[in-house]
Amino acid sequence: MNRRNILSLSAITVFGLAVLPGNAVAQQSDTDKVKAAFDNFHAALSALDIKKMDDVWAHDADVMLINPRDKTGPSIGWDAVRRNWEAVFAFWSELKVTQKDGPHIHINGNVAWADATAAVAGKPKTGDPVTSAPTFESTVLEKRGDRWVFVSHSAWRVPQ
Repeated sequence: MNRRNILSLSAITVFGLAVLPGNAVAQQSDTDKVKAAFDNFHAALSALDIKKMDDVWAHDADVMLINPRDKTGPSIGWDAVRRNWEAVFAFWSELKVTQKDGPHIHINGNVAWADATAAVAGKPKTGDPVTSAPTFESTVLEKRGDRWVFVSHSAWRVPQ
């Protein structure tokens, strides 16, 4: 086999590995996209930016959100989830969310779930002192086209 045939065979093999369903190369790309969705989520929180948060979420009737400050249970449906985020953003004058552990991502087809721990520090608009707490996050994402969006997210403070 000459050098040209070896290079052609190598290129075909690499291409084949990249497009076969369930292979590590394609799976890694989805894992990177899920991580990017988490990064965008934390960036939206830290920026207190509702438009950035809009981009992270599916806008469906069955999306679900539970935040650490929620007192009445989960927000179900995009309208309720968005109102929840608006209330969160209205409460804080400053908020910083930093990923500490994870996300630990599992992907099965067009569904991914991930658990993570984040450090959350914020200054309420009331002028109260800065609060900080480690927070546990559990998230379900769904692949829509070529991107991953949040369909369920719950977060609560880690007991200390």
